[in-house]
Amino acid sequence: MTPTPVVLLTGFLGSGKTTLLNRLLGSPDFADTAVVINEAGSVGLDHALIEKGEEDVVMLEGGCICCRLRGSLNRTLNDLVRRRAKDGMGFSRVVVETSGLADPEPILHALVADPLFVRHYAMSGVVTVVDAVHALDTLADHVEGRMQVALADRLLITKTDIATHRRAPLESALTALNPMADRLVAAEMPDAALVWLDPGAVPSRRPNRTPRCHAVPSDAVEIATASRVFPGALSRCAIDDWLDHTSDLFGPALLRLKGILQVEGVAEPVVLHGVQGLVYSPGTAPREAGRDNRMVLIARDLPAVLLEDALDRLAARVVH
Repeated sequence: MTPTPVVLLTGFLGSGKTTLLNRLLGSPDFADTAVVINEAGSVGLDHALIEKGEEDVVMLEGGCICCRLRGSLNRTLNDLVRRRAKDGMGFSRVVVETSGLADPEPILHALVADPLFVRHYAMSGVVTVVDAVHALDTLADHVEGRMQVALADRLLITKTDIATHRRAPLESALTALNPMADRLVAAEMPDAALVWLDPGAVPSRRPNRTPRCHAVPSDAVEIATASRVFPGALSRCAIDDWLDHTSDLFGPALLRLKGILQVEGVAEPVVLHGVQGLVYSPGTAPREAGRDNRMVLIARDLPAVLLEDALDRLAARVVH
């Protein structure tokens, strides 16, 4: 069975996650989606309820399933798999809304460390909602806010209509923390639901995506990011050796690894995800994703130059 994609929807308190979810729940494109919400009152569902199942699961008018998180996220997701098999509960994707104060790193780690999750699901990406009005203060004062931005695959910026004067400094701050994330402005997006949550559905609106190495100075924030785009193909052995060496070298300080690699003998690019030394592949990307290798390393309390050195070692292993 094809693994079910899971999107982690995060963002600091007041960023607009609830507004976004309420907008999506009314879309027909969202009908075959299971939404796991963190708190019982976090999304206004009462107007849309037509059927109640067990106390933690409700069925919405458009066919979307909403599941209130009770206990661990892993248990909730595994419960959904069992219900799909037993009761025919239909969904083809899952959106997990975190609380506003959640650090996504331990959530990602708990998921990819669970063999049942890896068997039934594939991490599609992290989407972080960023409040243009308060984001600069949040990034300065709260490590959770910085982690939400640093680990994102897509940044969705809200409230730009009332914060036009903050756009330029906010763009600089987001680039410093996460130069490789796709960046979208909520007010400029159409109503089609899935483009908001699928990091590959629409092109980035962010300019200057020239491939290069980026790093955040270690004296500015405690999170460092480095990325590299390079041509060529890699052998499976070279990739495994590099992953082992990198995990041993950085340990839990390596918060996240994200890559699309050209592998010898594999027709399509191979996708890699890693969280604190746990690395897995949800499969391959379409050939349209390009013929270059792309790798991003995100770490805490490490000089950025060490991440750049690690990427140099990977790029040096290409065989042709």
